[in-house]
Formats: sequence, C-alpha cells, structure tokens
Amino acid sequence: MISRSNIVDGSKPYIVEDRPMISRSSGDRVKILHLIQPGKEETGCLTCFYAPPSSPAILSHLLPCIDYPEYILREVHSSQYIYIRENSIEVNQPTIQPARSQSVVGDVVCCGHSHTDLIVLDQVSVIYYDDFIMDEIRNDTRVCNACQTFCCGGRGEEVRLESTFCGGLCYRGRRGTRGCCCCCVPLLCIPVGCPECCCPCAARKTLYVENADAAVDIIQKARDNAKIRLNVMDR
Repeated sequence: MISRSNIVDGSKPYIVEDRPMISRSSGDRVKILHLIQPGKEETGCLTCFYAPPSSPAILSHLLPCIDYPEYILREVHSSQYIYIRENSIEVNQPTIQPARSQSVVGDVVCCGHSHTDLIVLDQVSVIYYDDFIMDEIRNDTRVCNACQTFCCGGRGEEVRLESTFCGGLCYRGRRGTRGCCCCCVPLLCIPVGCPECCCPCAARKTLYVENADAAVDIIQKARDNAKIRLNVMDR
C-alpha cells in the first residue's frame, strides 16, 4: 500500500530545501525548456558502403571502408537527445553493442551475444546546474571541422562543459569515477592535455551538437536563470 505522504501533489511545486537545484516547478513532472539538436556521426571519405544487416558485426571494426548496418545507425541517431531542463541537462549519447544470442551456438561461441545482430545501448546522464562541471561552457569545435569530418569522420560540433583552475591549465577532479586509476587520491589535479580515456575523473564533458554557438548560449542562459530563480550560490 502506498502512503499518502509519499504521493507528490502535481499542482504544487516540489521543493527540496537542502538542495534547491533538485526542486521542480511542478511536483509530478520535469519541465523541458529547450531541445538541442545532437550532432550526426559521420565516418569520413574512406567509408564506401554500409554492412549488410545479416553480416558479422566484426566487419565494421576490421575494415575502414565498411560502416555499421544502416538500420542500427538510424536507431542510434533516433535515440540521441539533449534536453535542457529547468534545473539540469539530460543527455543521451548511445553506443552500439551486440544483441543477445538466440541460439546455443551463439551462447557458447560469442558469450551469450549475437554475432550478427546489433542493438542500441543508451548512455543517459543528468547534470544539475549547481555541479561545478557547469562552471565553464564553451564552443570546443576542432579547427576545420568540416574538412576533418570529410577526411576522418566526426560527430558534429563540440560543446565542452568543464571546471578548471591554475589559469586553465588543470581540471578539477571528480572522485568515484569508474575505471579511473586515480580515484583513490583525496585531491585530484588533472592537466588539461590528459586524454579523457586515461583520466575519466576530470571535471569535463563533451556534448556533440549541430550548432555549438547556439547550444552554448542556450545552456548558459538556462544555468544562470536557474541559479537566480532558486538563489543558488556556487559550491
């Protein structure tokens, strides 16, 4: 039986006094202010054609001229979104993984995965505006992005969320990040030149969008308005 004390009244604001940024203007829903168009991933001029739907999935990894099957790329593109919510950003940056096996042979040979079928793996993250990773929001699109995308592929223009210090030479660290070898260190300092794959604990996140300048403007305004509305100071 559900207690009435646990039921949120949708007609009233939902207020969290200990952390105002978690509050909502409506008790039973999260308001979405803007929808930013995600960037489209492109593979570059070396890719000649899509892999057939029934082909072994490993072909897309071994041969640079073959892209993933067209059906899975459409699913990935349809699954991407960037929601600018009233107090946070919600982002889905999905990847591709093998589907579950439907045969005993697949269970044995491919460890329970299909050797041909692919599915979308959602990677949803929510960042509230009082998180220090929102300190700096900037257009970080690479130089000659259109030319580099044509030659080597790309994922659209880039928006960087980050928190730096020491004149922008170091990132602040975020403890508890999985897969990071330095999460046990009490105070973290990551040089800005350190690759993200080596130091996932750095306070940075890249969003791939269609128009980086417009996205930066929208995110900055949403962050600033939320802090003013909720009277939230930087922590």
